[in-house]
Amino acid sequence: MTTPTPPASVTLVLIVMNEERGIEAVVPGIDRAAFDDCFAVDGRSKDRTRALLEGYGIPVHDQEGKGLGSAMISARKLTRTTHVIFFHPDGNESAADLPKMAALLREGHDFVVASRMIKGAVNEDDVRVMKWRKWANQGFAVLANVLFAHGGNRTSDVTNGFRGISCAAWDRMQLTSRDLTMDYQMVIRALKLGIPITEFPTHEGHRVAGATNFASFATGKAELKLVWRELQLGRRRVQ
Repeated sequence: MTTPTPPASVTLVLIVMNEERGIEAVVPGIDRAAFDDCFAVDGRSKDRTRALLEGYGIPVHDQEGKGLGSAMISARKLTRTTHVIFFHPDGNESAADLPKMAALLREGHDFVVASRMIKGAVNEDDVRVMKWRKWANQGFAVLANVLFAHGGNRTSDVTNGFRGISCAAWDRMQLTSRDLTMDYQMVIRALKLGIPITEFPTHEGHRVAGATNFASFATGKAELKLVWRELQLGRRRVQ
């Protein structure tokens, strides 16, 4: 007798650190009815981030360790649904796309990425003549596709943190990155394992306040180191 597959359920996780102004601007516009659960993972903010989120009725958990990857690993440990969406309420990511991502996960897609690089998408760099950030992202996507893709599975946006995944797929990936390379590692391991990457176009906005925590040069260097480590582990293996 086969065990019935549980119906898909989705948790929305807000990844935050010192994001009070972004929370004030973005969180009221989130349609939380699209999710079965919602909580935040906080990198030990020093401002009103925690108080604001709790005021909106969103539980807040401190992340274990430092770095983006650590926050996402903490989120997975806390998730009790079959799927999880990672969202950064800083203005860059479109809250209007959250129900669409949740719907794709409920339809059975294992790994969904909101892409800023495909037809119909808008990238923050599109208004600039020299699109260094966009070109770098596209270069890293090409590198991942050439080195690790097979079976028609491809990626176009490797650094957008706005993404959703089934917990089963996450666990298969055996993710280890604790820092800003986590988003790239997720994509590379999906390509290695043949976990289909589903993309839809999104419009990237501008940060509500402050600057990104990820400097371009340091980020690029870290991503290249990650590619080398993943190559050493094997082009079709994760460990």
